[in-house]
Amino acid sequence: MFKKIAKQWLVVVLFITVLVMGADLKEKGQTGLLSSTSVTIGTNGNAAKQDLYTVPPGKDGIVEYIILRGPSASLTGATDINFGVGAGTTGSWIDAETGVADMTATTDYQVFERTNHISNEFTVIDGDDATANNRTFGVYPIAGATGAAYTVTIDVFGYIF
Repeated sequence: MFKKIAKQWLVVVLFITVLVMGADLKEKGQTGLLSSTSVTIGTNGNAAKQDLYTVPPGKDGIVEYIILRGPSASLTGATDINFGVGAGTTGSWIDAETGVADMTATTDYQVFERTNHISNEFTVIDGDDATANNRTFGVYPIAGATGAAYTVTIDVFGYIF
C-alpha cells in the first residue's frame, strides 16, 4: 500500500515539476510553445487580425518561429498573409508571405522564422503597451485561401521575460 501511494505522489511531483519547469523555461529565454490556435485563413478571415498570443502584463515577449499545420483543405490562393503585432494590415513580423498557398494537403506543415524574411530587426512585444493590439501577436490574411472557411492551426514558439 505504501509503495502505491509513494508512486502516486512521485507522479504528481514529477507532473508539477514539468509544469513549473516549462513555465520557467519560457521566462528564462528558452524557446517554448506559447500558443496553438486554429484560425480562418480562407476568404472569411480576410480584413481581420486573428490573435495568436497575448504577452502577459508585466512581461515582454519574443516570437522565434511559427508552425502552420493541418490545413482543413488546400490553401491555394493564400498569397498575402501577414504576421505580427499592431492593428494595421502590414505584418510587423512577416509581411506579405506567399508560401502559405503551397499548403495543398491536410498533412502539410510549414515553419516560418523571422530571420528568413524582410530584415533581422523586430521590436520586443511589450505586455504593458497601452494599445491592446500591440501586446498581441496575430495573423492577418490579406488574400486568403480560395475556400471561405478554410482553417489552419498555427503554433507560436518564443519566450517571455
